[in-house]
Parts: sequence; structure tokens; C-alpha cells
Amino acid sequence: MALAARWSLLLVACLSSVVLVVAGSWTEPRSYDAQRVEKPIEVDGDIYTAEWQAVPWSDDFVDIQGEDAPEANRPTAKTRTRMKMRWDDEFLYIAAEITAHDWPIIAKQTQRNSVIYSTDSDFEVFLDTEESNYNYKELEVNAKNIVWNLFLDKPYSDGGGEHSARVAKPGEPNYWEVHKQQTGAKLYGVMGQPTPEGRWTAEIALAHADSMDRTAAVKPAVGKFWRINFSRVEKKGNLNWVWSPQMLWSPSKHRPEGTVAMHYPDVWGYVHFIEAAPGAPASSWADPQWPLKAAASQLFFAEEQAVKEAGSAVELDALHAKNWIDFESLLKFQPELTISGPKTDWSAQLHDADGCTASIGGAHKLEVRCPGTLLGSVGRLLAEHSSFF
Repeated sequence: MALAARWSLLLVACLSSVVLVVAGSWTEPRSYDAQRVEKPIEVDGDIYTAEWQAVPWSDDFVDIQGEDAPEANRPTAKTRTRMKMRWDDEFLYIAAEITAHDWPIIAKQTQRNSVIYSTDSDFEVFLDTEESNYNYKELEVNAKNIVWNLFLDKPYSDGGGEHSARVAKPGEPNYWEVHKQQTGAKLYGVMGQPTPEGRWTAEIALAHADSMDRTAAVKPAVGKFWRINFSRVEKKGNLNWVWSPQMLWSPSKHRPEGTVAMHYPDVWGYVHFIEAAPGAPASSWADPQWPLKAAASQLFFAEEQAVKEAGSAVELDALHAKNWIDFESLLKFQPELTISGPKTDWSAQLHDADGCTASIGGAHKLEVRCPGTLLGSVGRLLAEHSSFF
């Protein structure tokens, strides 16, 4: 019989004192309140139209490592990047402004589904519609409106791989392509030459049918959210500026650390869907379950460290002895850890004061259930996707 161990901490009395703070010192991901738009937006790269002027800009992009970034890697006023989002029943619309004052705008790729970031000035969108760390989508676009679309069954670090028209043909297991997506780009300046007022814009309509493909996602509705992040890549990947920095829990440093790796949906930002709200700020919402999710992610990275060093997941007291977790913060979420075999054969459940439960394990797949929801259920999957068939 496989090794089995169960460690359950039911500290109900502590729940009354739990407030919305992140586990450890996690930095909370950014969020953007995407306002509904009444009529479909014409996607042609012009982002200075009335539909876009009616909504606010996001926070400026920062280096992917956030506060841990070397000073030389951080964007300046001359390389400012920012975005806006809107939505309707069919599309998530995105407008991006990529400033390049005295900075060359490079767009060498001319074939669809080319590896754009390897050569070009690149704008990227990452979208996890089911918030599971699995089955997420990536779009890259350059200033010539050349795009590359990918579907990732799970992060590369967990054994996932690219599914796209670049690596496979229709009918092959690794083939994936969008069907209703719209994109546009406009250049303000001279391609390949730095100019004092250089910039380019990208306008994108991500079809919900494409974004939700092969997922158990909930279709956008007022009050719902998806996990999303954006990246601007320059100098063949040597510079990576993002909307929400990738602050992953580092067991060895006992804190969240800025990491040059986009393929960790755990810490992506949020697009929060709201009705049209003239004059509203870019963000007035925060995920009340973020502390729970941050705790689950912290536990995952701590156990991943244990597998690397000891060859197997270990009990919470062993993680605590190594100082790989913020033990006191984790206890607030009543962690229940089950180790059922070697290496990554473990699972855990954590609970917050709202009655929500986060499940995580060695496979890195996240599931969050809250009272009154059917998150992750087969019934929801069938109901939400029936309109697309």
C-alpha cells in the first residue's frame, strides 16, 4: 500500500481574526474593471476612438520582476506600456499603447504563428479563463499585426506543451487555432528606426468561444472575472515588461520573488467584468479569495522544493522546519495535506472564513469552490459551452 499521511489543522477559533491579507508577504496581483460596451468595437488598430476614450488606462507596465528588477531593466517614460479592456457577449476587447520614444520598433516576422518574441517588439496576452493554472491561452502580436496563438494544457514547468498551428496540423493532437479572433496594429513612427515620438498600438478582440475552448470556464458576466496578464517583450526577450509582475513564492528566500517566467498563472492579474460606468477608475475591485489562493500556491512551491531536494513531498511540519512556508499564515486556512505516494503524489485543501475551499496538489492544478457555486463541475462545463455548439 502506498505511503499515506494526513495532517489536518482545524483552528476554527482563529477564523474570526482572519482578515484579507495575503499569505506571507505575497504581492496582490493587479486587477482591471472591464466595462461592458454596447456595440461591437471595430478592430483596426486605432485605439483613440470614442469607445476607448470612455474608459481609463491601466497602471503602467513594470519589469516582470517587480521590485526585484535591476534598475537597468525597468521601463522609463520613453518605453511606457499600458492597456484598456472592454467586453460584450462575444468578445473581450483589448487596446494597448506601446510607447517607443527614441527606441526602435522591430517587426521582422511576417508569417502567422511565428515565434514573434525571438526577434520582434512583441505584445503578449495570457488568459486563464477557468483559473486552474491549466488550459490557458497566449497571444503574441507585432507592429505588423502578425499573430501567434497558443493553447497550453498546463505550464511548461509542469510538463505542459504548446498546442498551435505552428507545431501541428489540423487533426493532430497538438493542433489548436482560434476561429473568431480579431486583431489590428498601427505604427506611429518609422519601422526599425528610433524616432522621438515613436509608438505603436495593438487592438484585439478575443472571442469568448476561443478563450473558453477546452476549459470549464464561466462565460463573462457582470461581477465575474478571469485571470489575465500582459507582457511586452523587447531585445529578443532580454527585456520583459508586464502589467502585473510575476511574484512567485520562493521557499528558499521565504518571500515572494520577482521571477522572469510568464507561464505561472498563479500570479496573473484579473479582468473583472462590470457594466458601463462612465468616470469609473481602472480598478475598484480586489478578489476576496486571493489570500486563500496565495496560500495554496505557496504550499505548492514549497512542496515542489521538497521534491527537488528530498525526492518526495513532506509534511507541513517538515516544510516549517526548513522555513519554506509562512507557517502561521497557512494555519489560518486550515490546511489538510494528504501524501499518498512518492514525488508529486500529494494533495491539499485550504479553507477561508467565507467558506471557500482551494484544492492544489503536485500536478499544480488549482480548484476553488465557494458556497453556492458549481465551480469546476461537469454540469457547469456543459451548460456554459452549450451556446457555442
